[in-house]
Amino acid sequence: MLLVHARTLDPLSRAVRLALGEKRAVFHVRDALPFDADAGLLAVAPDGVTPVLVDDSWGHGATISEALAIFEYLEDLLPTPPLLPGGPLERAAVRALTIRAIRTLGPIVENVVHEKARKALARGGAPDTAVLRQATSAASQTLDQIGRAAEAEGWISGKKLSIADMVAAAHFSVLDYLDAVSWSSAPAGKDWYARLKQRPAFRPLLGDLLAGLSPPPHYGDLDF
Repeated sequence: MLLVHARTLDPLSRAVRLALGEKRAVFHVRDALPFDADAGLLAVAPDGVTPVLVDDSWGHGATISEALAIFEYLEDLLPTPPLLPGGPLERAAVRALTIRAIRTLGPIVENVVHEKARKALARGGAPDTAVLRQATSAASQTLDQIGRAAEAEGWISGKKLSIADMVAAAHFSVLDYLDAVSWSSAPAGKDWYARLKQRPAFRPLLGDLLAGLSPPPHYGDLDF
């Protein structure tokens, strides 16, 4: 059995779930507490960081932490369909794009989650509108860049869907849950995200709900 310890507003948890879904794997998700220490997670990951994959398929409960390591493990465990396509150079390019997406979008998501989710659930005061404006602007710029890259051949790294697409889309899905994406500012980026959003592997994410914090109406709409 494959078990993913995940958090609803953690983009890398979402990306791992997308990868498993694209590979048509049978897996279960255990939702860790959104912001607090979680005993079940700490039992397998002392740092309390999601995502964590536990694989009991071989009877010894292998534990893999860190999203990039999980992606590589899944490629070895379930090679079809490949999510690191092509030869060595192409695969290196996908890895580089994936790391770039994490470095670029990760801080944006962290700021938005803090202002619109952590503060709201902790009754920590109103969100800082200046921080949110800056985050939305940065997200729009990145979405525009992704859209331009995907316009030529369909996906960020070429003609085939890859982990780079999943990681970037997972970050945008969290921003979208918190209504922090200006989709109209980057039409090509919106088209790219819509194509991912319509894939069967993406649909479970659209059903995620965080108690006390509802997404905007368009969040679950496959046609926006």
